[in-house]
Amino acid sequence: MQVRVFVALILLFAACTAETSRQCRRVCARQGECESYATTAEGSDTAFDEGECVAACAALERDPSTAGLVKSHVECVENAGSGSAACSAILDCR
Repeated sequence: MQVRVFVALILLFAACTAETSRQCRRVCARQGECESYATTAEGSDTAFDEGECVAACAALERDPSTAGLVKSHVECVENAGSGSAACSAILDCR
């Protein structure tokens, strides 16, 4: 739950961003697929907003002090594998 609050705060501060990177779009798309699957399975009312994820990722990626966090998260998602079995690993990449 703390992670979701943290992500929400990041998203609030990153509402307006310039161009986005391919890796942010790719990672957020994979994460969005898993989030929607997890939300359906849990019966949760909270929805993952892929556009907000991309905006936050791009903002963090441009900041030299947080660019390493983005790189680590991208590597985690990419190393999670593929298919529905990878979703739990992707959701643990927080």
